This record gives sequence, C-alpha cells and structure tokens, in this order.
Amino acid sequence: MLSDENESSQERFPLAFPASSYIHGGQENPSYPSEFDRGEFDRVVLEDRSCSNNAKPVGPMQIPDTHQYTILIVDDSETDRFTYERYINQAKLGQCTVKSCETGEEGLAHCHEQLPDLVLLDYMLPDLDGLEFLEMLQECMAAMPPVIMLTGEGNEAIAVKAMKTGALDYIVKGEITSERLSFAIRRVLNQRIFEQLLNRQQRQQRLMAEIALRISRTSEIKDILETAAEGMRQILDCDRTIIYRFSPDMSGTIVAESVLPEWTASFGVTIEDTCLSSGDVTQSYLEGHKTVISDIHDSHLSPCHIQMLDRFQIKANLVVPIVLREPETQKKK
Repeated sequence: MLSDENESSQERFPLAFPASSYIHGGQENPSYPSEFDRGEFDRVVLEDRSCSNNAKPVGPMQIPDTHQYTILIVDDSETDRFTYERYINQAKLGQCTVKSCETGEEGLAHCHEQLPDLVLLDYMLPDLDGLEFLEMLQECMAAMPPVIMLTGEGNEAIAVKAMKTGALDYIVKGEITSERLSFAIRRVLNQRIFEQLLNRQQRQQRLMAEIALRISRTSEIKDILETAAEGMRQILDCDRTIIYRFSPDMSGTIVAESVLPEWTASFGVTIEDTCLSSGDVTQSYLEGHKTVISDIHDSHLSPCHIQMLDRFQIKANLVVPIVLREPETQKKK
C-alpha cells in the first residue's frame, strides 16, 4: 500500500507498500520444510555418512509432526518388509507413508515416478545387488534420495563401497531392532531436512544479492518495485507476489506484480476494500503487523475480505507491511 504523507491530507499516512505473495488452489509444494513454505501476500504495505552399526542411540531425535514422509522398502523378503514397516510405524515418524517392492527394477521405477524421502535397500535382490541399484539410481535421478543399505551379513568391503556409491548408512539385518532402525531413519531424515534448509537458505541469499544489485543499478521507482516483486516471488517460491499502493482513503492500486503464467494477472487493478478501512486494521499494519494464513477459508478473515481474495484466486496469504516514513530532516523544513 502506498499512501503519500503530505500536509494537505486531513490524516497523515506514511508512504507504504504492502508486499503480498500468494499460493493459489492446487499449487501446494509439500517439499518445503518451513512453516511458511509458500504464501501469498494479503495486502500489506510494500507488496513491494556414516555407518551406524557401531553407533548407539543417545536419545530420541524428534521428527516434526507437520512433515510428510514416504519411505520405500526394496526387499524380496515379505517377512522382512513386514518387520521393517512395523518398526517404522512404532517409531512414529510424523506423517509417514511406507511403500514396498520386491525387485530392484520395481524400486527404480518407483523412485522415478515418485521420489521417496528414504529408501531401505536390501543388498541381495533377485535381479540386482544393492551397489548396482545405487549406481543405476544415480544415473537416472537428478537428486538421489537418502538410502540405508540392509544386508544379511556384515562385510566391511561392501559397506565401504555402499557408502562411496551414495548410501548414508549400512545395517546388518541380524542386528536390526526397532530402536536401531528408528534411530538410523531419524538421523538420515534429520540430515535430509538440514540439507534442504541449508540449500534453501543459500539460494535465498544468492537471490537477495542479485535483487540488491539490480535495485542499486536503477533509480526508477517502477523498476525497483518490479524487481522487488519478481525477486520476492522467487525467494518465497510462490505463485504471485504483488505490490499494492494504498491511497489515503484506503483504496489502492496494484503497482507491481510477479505471477506465474497459469494465473490471471492483476497488475494495474484498483481495489476498494472496505475491510481495510477500519482504523484498527490500518494502525496494525502501520505498526508492522504481519499476517500468515495457510487457508483463507479457514481463517479469521471476514466474509467480505475472503470474497475479495477469491477474486484473485488466492488460497493462502502472507502480508508484510513495509512503511516508508519521511526523514526527520525534511519534517523540520
């Protein structure tokens, strides 16, 4: 929201932009571990490896309940598959789905169709051994899922080869217990989450640096706002980011937008939203209040506000006010 701060206004509104990013129906991304994985700005003020055979559990490792995991068991023994699935269910690994298959080819096909969060891989399969499976998985997958190798007997040479080929752990079947398997799975999944968070943070830092550089090369407010909208949509990985400029009467115009091609563009649209005309709402935004809503139809929003958001195909919503105030030196003049 952009509203001008000048002496002629009966009320003094700070220059402000609401930065809004949105997620639309059917475009959810479950891979994000953050609690605000994808959002849409409501309208605020600048829409501007290690082998665990010798490891002993030292305590419970917590897997966030909000995470959804898929674990693929590749083992030709029905008894072993049943046992591992029972151990996994006993471990209470958040929202976990277990899939299973008997051969290496079936396992590779499953990974290609739907990438699991973890693979429990038997070394001796009817058609492939575990090392061949890992090599083929690396060849056909851009991002290889974490793999725990399971074998009928201990073999240090195989363990070393498995780790070098991409397995994150190696467990002898005769030594598997519910506690041991649970510990190994939790450790690998936590490592996976950490790597995803680290990669996302590094990507965000690169994008922020690129945005700052592009903004520093222009003095045109239009270009700055367009760069901010496009950059924030990439950082948040959302469907739409808008910059909405408020007028003193709390109507406003979308002055910058970055939106995916499958959604209707809203750049230049003027909105008269009576839901924001309330003094309490306005003041909360000016004080830096932020709003995060995962589902607008299951929220505290008023019916008129939801109706307005529905017009723009919005399902989830993040609103962050950025208020630009007049420098003290100018006020004194």
